[in-house]
Amino acid sequence: MALPISPGRLALLVAAVLAPLVVVAATPLSSALGATVLGVIATAGSIRRGAPAMWRMAGSSAIVSLLAGWTATTGDAAPVIGTALVVLASLATSALPRHGLTASGGMVVTIAALLVIKPVSMPVDTVGAWAGTVLVALTVGATTAWIAAILSVALRGHALPRPELPTPTVPYSILLAVLAGGFTFVSLTVFPDSNAWWTVLTVAIILQPTRDELWSKLGARVLGTLLGGALAAVIAVLLPTAVAPAALGLVALGANVVLTVRGAPYWQSATAVTVTVVMLTFDRGELLQGDLQRILFTVLAAATTAAAVALLRVIPPTRATRAR
Repeated sequence: MALPISPGRLALLVAAVLAPLVVVAATPLSSALGATVLGVIATAGSIRRGAPAMWRMAGSSAIVSLLAGWTATTGDAAPVIGTALVVLASLATSALPRHGLTASGGMVVTIAALLVIKPVSMPVDTVGAWAGTVLVALTVGATTAWIAAILSVALRGHALPRPELPTPTVPYSILLAVLAGGFTFVSLTVFPDSNAWWTVLTVAIILQPTRDELWSKLGARVLGTLLGGALAAVIAVLLPTAVAPAALGLVALGANVVLTVRGAPYWQSATAVTVTVVMLTFDRGELLQGDLQRILFTVLAAATTAAAVALLRVIPPTRATRAR
């Protein structure tokens, strides 16, 4: 269902959303762009639940960024501490299904996975690891706070349509903690400093509080990733300059904002998100390789998530689940 907003106002809204990301992309802070984009998606994605929800997601994104940045400096303990952070962030989403905020919460969990699996290298790292960690968190926090403020003002006075929320049929936060935590630990021990964090993103997007929603998201997610991956591959071959990936990534993010506001089918949003993340988290020289990795990680994580939910059918429901 589309939000009640005119095309002109929507265009201004998209421009305001993209403005801080353009600033980040054009400065030495560009290495924090991936985590920042995820924070923006988490904040903007909670728009239907009102300003308080957006501010909570903005604050959560900044706090998780700070903790994840610190985790990456813990040396040999990073796999254990990083996995624990992702597990705790996942368990903290337990109340979100009741408010329709699982997608945004999943993005916050993904921020943690991204920053612990593939730590951001900032210019101030020569001064000290904590300086870089704090700067990344401030970048994420300032950008997401701007998004929350802009969207709150732009939609003031509008009655936002809120979809009906079905009764949960899967232990969402527990399953998210197991799957996201498992992929994080494997990534940190076998594929450190890699793009394996995409597995956590896939789990966070596909996993839903009900089986019907999950199967629907599963197909849409795989379709969107394949389409977005193919589009990104074509663009990677045709790109004329090194700055084009960031520009096109921001355009794709703007398209995702429009699709979200207009209530478009999820596969369209998944396509835009895939192009956005590929373009904004890879250098031009590794776009094709990274694009292929994204597709493989998506298929692996999607299959694992589907298998885990399917196995729940043979496990007797808990008393709390029966009560709901």
